[in-house]
Amino acid sequence: MLRTRYSCRTLCPNTMGAHSLIVATVMLRIFSVFVLLLLVSALALSSPALAWSRFGHEVVGHLAEHDLSPGARAGVVALLGEQSLADVASWADEVRPDRPETAPLHYVNGPLDRLVPRQADFDLPQGNVYSAILGYAERIVDASLSERDRIEALKFFVHFVGDLHQPLHAGFAEDRGANDVAVVYQGEVINLHRYWDNQILDRPRARFDSREFAAVLHARYSDSERVRWTDLTDPRDWVIEARRLIFNGLYPRPRGDVATPDQTPIAVIDESYADVWQPVAELQLARAGARLARALNELFETSASPFRSPPIPFPPPARDR
Repeated sequence: MLRTRYSCRTLCPNTMGAHSLIVATVMLRIFSVFVLLLLVSALALSSPALAWSRFGHEVVGHLAEHDLSPGARAGVVALLGEQSLADVASWADEVRPDRPETAPLHYVNGPLDRLVPRQADFDLPQGNVYSAILGYAERIVDASLSERDRIEALKFFVHFVGDLHQPLHAGFAEDRGANDVAVVYQGEVINLHRYWDNQILDRPRARFDSREFAAVLHARYSDSERVRWTDLTDPRDWVIEARRLIFNGLYPRPRGDVATPDQTPIAVIDESYADVWQPVAELQLARAGARLARALNELFETSASPFRSPPIPFPPPARDR
């Protein structure tokens, strides 16, 4: 039986103001557990971000399929064959271990002291989810590319549109999109980013498969709401939308009844947090699906990207594959 501590900078945005933050330094204690569980907890704090899990990404794919135009549907079939958007929605996560150059493309982080990231935060030479969305959109309809490259571009594009709608994939550079923010969830110490990637969808995942839940979400929102979401055609606006959620209370506040040995309060993810933020996560899935559909409709109907060119050369250098 071992006892260990993890050091973690926990950043808690103040819900009373969009740019007011509470910044606290905390030391987290994991109670006596088996060595294996300690190792699992350590990995949970340091593992790379995989937004929305397979379930969430499939939901986004199914939602987009609801709203594809005939031309876009034909274009998707021409590239994917019998596979659906939902089938390929998690492909970018699956190939990530063998394609390390794509790891920075899953997120775009900005400074914690501003709602809108600086231009330099979008123009990183290694790329980010913003430049990836712009770059892969162009490649989907680039007739000079091989069919294989265009198929790969579509798979990446579907995934990265979903990624950008997980708010912490547009988070703070200082805490690596909350990967460095430890919380307690169901008695386990995990990081806040992991909770948003996985556990925040535990309730719907227990009741529905991804196709069923996509149908639930599609019925929940009106066509006029989807039109309003898709009026935001610049992915930069999606970044700001996601960061606004973070500034408006997404970080849970530490509780006084759970503390480290030095009496520093620890944030606990409980049912009340899920009651507030699960509907927000579901709204983000619905927005992602609607925006993905609109982008694909324009791509396949006009053979041109609906976005401006990426701010940096794209894609980033990759090894032969």
